[in-house]
Amino acid sequence: MLKKWIKTVVLAASLLSTSAAFAFTEGKDFKALSKPMPVAVAGKQEVIEFFWYGCPHCFSVEPYVESWAAKLPKDVNFRRVHVMWDGRNDMEGHAKIFLALQAMGLDGKHQKAVMKAIQTDRIELRDEAKLLDWVKKQGIDVAKFKANYNGFSTNVQLKNLATMTRDYQVDGVPMFIVNGKWVTSPSMVGAEDATLTKMLDELIAKGRQAAPAKKK
Repeated sequence: MLKKWIKTVVLAASLLSTSAAFAFTEGKDFKALSKPMPVAVAGKQEVIEFFWYGCPHCFSVEPYVESWAAKLPKDVNFRRVHVMWDGRNDMEGHAKIFLALQAMGLDGKHQKAVMKAIQTDRIELRDEAKLLDWVKKQGIDVAKFKANYNGFSTNVQLKNLATMTRDYQVDGVPMFIVNGKWVTSPSMVGAEDATLTKMLDELIAKGRQAAPAKKK
């Protein structure tokens, strides 16, 4: 009788633990992408953040995302994509900044700084003269930045950003896509804090569970 009671208690504790571990609800805190998309690096878990430098919600979650991204394991590929909605020409200047910094390998390093300049310091970075002055103050090579900012490849990449925005059905930012399968956002989890990154961690764990076992 005692052994049976102990087994019952252990089972109940296990069920409670499992329930606590999976605290998010599909359809509320995250949902399946209607059309699954391929990941950029085969064999790795992928998280894409769609954002806009001018988005206050993106700015609010940035400290949490930055801290989270700095601790990601090697099997997770995290990348940012600046959103480009059709008919929103006001975003093009910001997207060009992202692409120019990305081409120089500096987009992650200056992510928060660009947002701060736009949203806190109220610098109109879509004005090229003001942008280049700001770039110089950041210690970035102005000539290289300008070449990338106005380069042919940047105009091509702008079209790619617009295509990705449509393909991933991005209707608001920030929006996070995990493994090309699941979508979540601060508005879905109801918070602009570490709740979001916990949701991302859970979806990454979900992706690992679904991944095919490696052949020995």
